[in-house]
Parts: sequence; structure tokens; C-alpha cells
Amino acid sequence: MLDAIEDVLFVHDESGTLQRWNESFAAVTGYDDDEIAAMDGTDFVTEADQTAAAAAIDEVFETGHARLKASLLTKDGSEIPYEYVANRIVHPDGTPLLVGIGRDITARAEREQRLQRLKAQYEALVENIPEMGVFLFDHDCQYTVAGGGELRSVGLTSEDFEGSTPHDLFPEAIADELEHYYCEALDGRSNRFEQQYQDRQYQVQTVPVRDDDGDVISGLAVSENVTERRERQRTLERQNERLREFAGVVSHDLRNPLTVAQGQLKLARAECESDHLDNVAAAIQRSNRLIDDLLTLARSGDEVTETESLDLRAVAEGCWQNVPTGDATLVVRTEQTVVADPGTMNNTTLLDTVRTEQTVVADRGRLEQLLENLVGNAVEHARPQSTMSPADADGAVNDLTVTVGALADGFYVEDTGPGIPPEKRDEVFEAGHSTAADGTGFGLRIVKQIADAHGWTVTVVDGEHGGARFEVRGIEVA
Repeated sequence: MLDAIEDVLFVHDESGTLQRWNESFAAVTGYDDDEIAAMDGTDFVTEADQTAAAAAIDEVFETGHARLKASLLTKDGSEIPYEYVANRIVHPDGTPLLVGIGRDITARAEREQRLQRLKAQYEALVENIPEMGVFLFDHDCQYTVAGGGELRSVGLTSEDFEGSTPHDLFPEAIADELEHYYCEALDGRSNRFEQQYQDRQYQVQTVPVRDDDGDVISGLAVSENVTERRERQRTLERQNERLREFAGVVSHDLRNPLTVAQGQLKLARAECESDHLDNVAAAIQRSNRLIDDLLTLARSGDEVTETESLDLRAVAEGCWQNVPTGDATLVVRTEQTVVADPGTMNNTTLLDTVRTEQTVVADRGRLEQLLENLVGNAVEHARPQSTMSPADADGAVNDLTVTVGALADGFYVEDTGPGIPPEKRDEVFEAGHSTAADGTGFGLRIVKQIADAHGWTVTVVDGEHGGARFEVRGIEVA
């Protein structure tokens, strides 16, 4: 039975002379039985480990037990990491003997070396993350590495963590939750959650740490103090709520006198004709647009309700009909070109020379609002100085062309106007910024707000013909 096991088994006396050994001992060391019989136990370990081996042998005969990690030295000079466990027994004739068993721990040694390298890397990492806490933990949920500036802020040190478990350091409820997610990480699952500790709010992320073979060898937790961020969010939510209430009151109080003014303007037009009345009408119209834009900014915020897959072409064409565009031309463009007869819609030429089949995942109402604002911005700002535009099907030259096209991760809206200088491109998204005499200055701010709410980005670049091109990216497309 002893010859059948893979571990090496041996028996020797106090002098180190081997008395018995199993077949694995001979097979692993490479010596035959006659050679082994002439050797001592310390002959089978490396020179570097012989002192420790001799001490372990003495310990067995003095205390009855010893454990040793040492490299087994084979006949051909190979060194194999081994762990030995030995106990003292007494022969029937009264002679004390050592019975030892050795196990190859090459895989374990390699894993421990990887862990040591990993530990050194994480120790270097945590020293450079002053505002967080970073922790490595083993399969017993004991911390092996801990660091980061956040430890000091709660009165703890790296030494407090290393070798401890969450229950050694934290209140029971917090420790229970931490160990739950630590076990999840050790099972290969990542999580993100929040905890409150010492009047601070922390966002904690736990992930498994894997070796080159994909095995989970440790867990990693990163704890970030988000107290100020959460307080800012709560303050912002309170401010937004007050803003919505204020906007509702103001819009109601402003629309009433504007409605009265609109009625009085109608009566005045019936009594006389004057260019001054046109200016009054324009002022009333601009006031109503300002109210609408302010309400949009105040009420919509960063909310996105339900998203769905939407046909970009259909949405773009529908939005085009909702915006006063005069004789401007819309082009909808994708990689697939389909030639069709041009048509007219409400005196607006629609060049249907290309057709998009791309769909984008978005909140329908907010996507429509974004496109309408971009189209309205192009018509409002690009037409007066537009110098480049394609000819329509009848050969007439249009003043302005607006193109809605697909991108790999979104879409763009481009015009043939004068464009926007690079130094002004960041300013266009600021509330109140407008270069048009009758512009509200909120249209592009609303565009930016809608993009942010979806997690998209919106930037301004040069268009194909030198005009402004607004690119909306980061969209889930199909």
C-alpha cells in the first residue's frame, strides 16, 4: 500500500541512516536501493536547505513532530520543491525512529511565487491611490495587502488589515456584507455596492484575481469615499426640484400676459398696419420659445425613461417636418445608397438619394428633441452665410443642405453653412450662447443635456463642405 502512493515515504534513525523507504522515494530521487541504503536523510536536500533539514530532524526526536519545506535533490541534480511532515515513533526494541512523508509542492510553490509577485505589484499600486482603499484577500477572506490614503482617514493602517478578516475590523453587519461579496469574487463574480462607515459613504467594487490559467487565486476590493459626491447629487436633486417648481410657476405667470399681448396684437392688426406690429409679434414668439426651452431644461434634466430601437432615417425625416426649414434640403445618408425620385414635402425639398437602415437605441421623445434642435440650429445659424450647397433635381440651387448620417457608433448632423471656429466649439453648448439675433441660446444646451442623459458624447467638427458637423457617439446601434 505504501509503495502505491505517489508521495515519498522514509524511515531513518537518529544518526540519519535510512532504514525503510517506499518505491516512490527511489523513483523520484533516481537512486537505486543499494545507493539509498548508504546515504543519510540530509543527502536528499540541497546544500542551502541542509541546515534547516538537520534542525527539523533534531526537532522530531526532541518534540515528536516537525514540518519542513525544502527542495528535494535528485541524483541528476534536479531540485524539486517539497514539503515534509515527520513524526517520532519507537521501534519494539526501544530504538527511536523518524517516519517522514514528502509531497511535491511545485504547483503550490509556483502559485505562491505568482501571489508574491502580485502582492508586490498591488503594494506599489495602493501606495499611489491616496483617495481610496485597495485590498487583496485570500480564500479565507483574510487580507493579504491593504493600502491607500483612505485607510488613514478612518484610523486604520495596512498592518491592521493584513492577516485579519472583515469580522476582525468592522461591525458585524458591514463585515457580513463584505464577506458575502468577497466570497462572490472568489467564486469568479464581480460586484459593486455601497456601504456606510463612520458617517462616510463608500462605493466598493470586488473582482476576482485570476492567474494565467484563469483560476481565481485571490480577490480584489477597491473602496472609494463617495460621501461628497453623494451629497452633491442630493443637493443637485434638491436644486433641480426647486428649479422645476420655479420654472412651472414662471411659465404660467409669463404665458398669461403673453396670451393677452397676442390677443391685443391681433386687435391692433385689425385696426392698422405697421411694421412695429411685426416686431411685437416676433418678440412674443421669441418669448414663448424661451419659455419652452427653459421648461425643457428644467423638467427633463438627466432623465431617460424607456429606450427602444429606432430607425434613424424615419426619426430624422419626422423631425424635419416638425421644424420650420423653409426651402432648406434634408439628406439622410448611410453606407447603402438607394437612388429614388426626389419628392417635396411642405415646400421643403427632400433629396432621397440615400437611405439608412441603421437603428439606434434611445428614448424616442428625447432623440426627436435632440434632432429637432440640431436641425433648428443649422437652419437658424447656417443659412444666412451659406455659400456651398448642392443643386436639387430641377437644377435650382438651394440655400442650405442639412445632412443626417450614420456613424459606426452613432450619427451626425451636418450643414453647408460657414461652420464654427475651433475656439468657439465648446462655448456653443453653454446655456444662453447664441449668435442669432432671435435665438434663445438654449437649443444646443438641450442637445448636450439629452446626450449626457443617454451616456452619449456630442462634439463639433468641420463638415464635408466646411460647415458645422455635430457628431453624436457612444450610441448602441444595429
